[in-house]
Amino acid sequence: MNTSNIPYDWSEIETQLRDAIIAMASILQTFGPEDGGSTVENFLGLPVEMAGLEWMSAEEIEGVDPTRHAIYGHARAAWCYAYQQDGRDRFTAETAHELACGLLSGGYAMSDSQSEPTGLDDKNDFALRKVLETAVARWDWSVNGCELTVRQLSLLSNMAEATVRSSLSKEGFRLDPPNTSDKDKSAYTLSSSDARQWLMRRRGFIPNADETAGESESSATHEALSDLSIPFPVAVQMAFESVELSGADGLKVDEDWFDGLTKGKPVAPDLNALIALADALGAPRADFAARGVKYLLELQES
Repeated sequence: MNTSNIPYDWSEIETQLRDAIIAMASILQTFGPEDGGSTVENFLGLPVEMAGLEWMSAEEIEGVDPTRHAIYGHARAAWCYAYQQDGRDRFTAETAHELACGLLSGGYAMSDSQSEPTGLDDKNDFALRKVLETAVARWDWSVNGCELTVRQLSLLSNMAEATVRSSLSKEGFRLDPPNTSDKDKSAYTLSSSDARQWLMRRRGFIPNADETAGESESSATHEALSDLSIPFPVAVQMAFESVELSGADGLKVDEDWFDGLTKGKPVAPDLNALIALADALGAPRADFAARGVKYLLELQES
């Protein structure tokens, strides 16, 4: 189970789930049945004088078992699916619907009875909400072929939204404005196919588990080098990143030449060096070298 790119440990999500359950109990105690506390006791699984994080003791809070609640199963399935961990198969179309139309849309306590926000609050970027949004975004994109918003691209790539927009612009991707009067930059969208191409180049993105690492790397390398709208030096840098190579170290290529190439400087069109780069990237020699020579000759003439 690879957890290197997972931004939130399950223990953090479980804590926020427990807090949300306690917040819901505080709402039930304040606005629910006047039954001497039996509803709250049944809900929490233990008797408390006052439900709420600020009123319950550390022992009482720790005594709340989140696994008794259906929200736990939904969140666990979402975490596993969002980050493609064991248990991801429990995330289904029904789960995606319950999250999108329920937990993320005010169907559970976003704050307690005193307006203290929970991990589901839509005005605070808590880990719990991000995990649920990430899972829904992956499902809508992977299964339904939906476009992704800047917000969703940010969640899936584990990058800040501003960095996402900058990267998309630099690499020549076009965002479409939302079909609403609200022109929030987070809501701008990228087509499903473009989203896949862009995400596969990001180190922080976790590919779907049915795509092996080798397939993902090969796809990302191919897409970077075959997209002629991307300047050759940028394409080479992106291809090297996709296979996690940092430079010419270990290759039979002059480091100054490689540095000049990737920075767009007019270096000599060294055919042997270009072939060595193609081999390192697993790219077709003829296609890669031809594009490199063409680019460098045109650069010298400009």
